[in-house]
Amino acid sequence: MGEREFDKLLESMPRIAESINAFASKEVQRKAFDALVGALNISMTGDDPISPAEQSLNVPHELASGDAPSNSDRGAETVVASTEVASQEKKRRKSKPKRDWTAVKDIGFRPEGKLSFRQFVEEKQPSTIDMKGLLAVYYFEQILQLEEVGVGHVMAAYKEAAWRNPSNPENALQVASSRHHWLDTSNMRAIKTTQRGRDWVEHDMPPKKV
Repeated sequence: MGEREFDKLLESMPRIAESINAFASKEVQRKAFDALVGALNISMTGDDPISPAEQSLNVPHELASGDAPSNSDRGAETVVASTEVASQEKKRRKSKPKRDWTAVKDIGFRPEGKLSFRQFVEEKQPSTIDMKGLLAVYYFEQILQLEEVGVGHVMAAYKEAAWRNPSNPENALQVASSRHHWLDTSNMRAIKTTQRGRDWVEHDMPPKKV
């Protein structure tokens, strides 16, 4: 099988694998594989050496009864290996929890006897996305005294302040954490300010003009 034919086989492999896996018998699977490959006008016969592309897939090349496995067998093994990798990747993606960046509703941003969030923003004048995230968490934690502050709370603060939403709110908060150590984002459902973050809000905001 030439390089072009092998490349064509690789492109069609996901659909071929899906069809082959519908059968339990390996013998039937191989026959189905040959039929599908034949429909692609790919020749699986001949004594061509293993191509560089096949070598890169680490396809087993064990000798059986003194004869090397056929190109058809190697192709079937490649499909099975590819299917296993795809299955593992699918499971990995499913295991990731879904992120909810929807702004939390029914938050009182104008608490009686305390600064409203807009007044707080006017007073502190955050100039960067890191400062905005810090200020939002600080307000919920220190002024509204909420027990848990999540990404949705920060998004609600962005909406209240009429700030433009970051493209990836969760990542923006994590960057503020790793870059400045202002936030503890080990639990994104319970984000906390650090002592360094609180000191920054209380003593270094608004930013000093140079």
